[in-house]
Amino acid sequence: MIPNILVSISGLPKSGKTHLAMTFPEPIKVFSFDGGAEYVKSKRFPDKAIDIVNFSMPIIESDETAEWAPPIWEDFYNQYKKAVVSKEYNTLVIDTASTLHTILNQAVFEWVRQTAEEKGKAKQKLAVNEYHTRNLLMKALFDLAKNAGINLVTTQYLSEKWSTPLGAKMAQPTGELKVQGWGQTEAFADINLEMEAQNRGGKVVMVATITSTRFERDTIGKKFDDTSYDELIALMFGE
Repeated sequence: MIPNILVSISGLPKSGKTHLAMTFPEPIKVFSFDGGAEYVKSKRFPDKAIDIVNFSMPIIESDETAEWAPPIWEDFYNQYKKAVVSKEYNTLVIDTASTLHTILNQAVFEWVRQTAEEKGKAKQKLAVNEYHTRNLLMKALFDLAKNAGINLVTTQYLSEKWSTPLGAKMAQPTGELKVQGWGQTEAFADINLEMEAQNRGGKVVMVATITSTRFERDTIGKKFDDTSYDELIALMFGE
């Protein structure tokens, strides 16, 4: 029997993250925050049972006084829990969790700021201990799916990693990429993949690399061209 799995797929834009997520067992529910899911479904999976709910981000010029994030987070979280409890879906997809993480960060800040204002205090940023709420809520997304026996796929963007060399005054690009979003994602996902689009003789190939897994550790570092859920499962469980 194949267990449900929690998978993190990271990559630059247009690297095949959403496509790979939609190869997972149907019916699938996609919580889309960055657009594009409708196109992938219609183009690549027109006959597959995939429900997509789109969340619109407001146009924000400054987050210093803006109040917008709690309603978006609460709408998503309520729909997510409903999808889990109903067990109507075999796979849930958060596309992208990078954007969702930004929304949750802002929502927690707005909650804390409101509490501070009620006490006559000003709040400019979150204290270290105030990030616990965000971490618990993000972890809950993984725990809910895992305990319900539902596959969860989260997609994340990769961005340039910067660091400040010894003796330097400013941070500099390192030439490496890092995941945008929740820093603990790798710990709670069963399989972590990085996607890259490669042009080979005029043909674009989506290459997935297993960066870590709690299953077959010998697979870490393996690369796959245009892979799918079925190929991953066959590799991990010999199905």
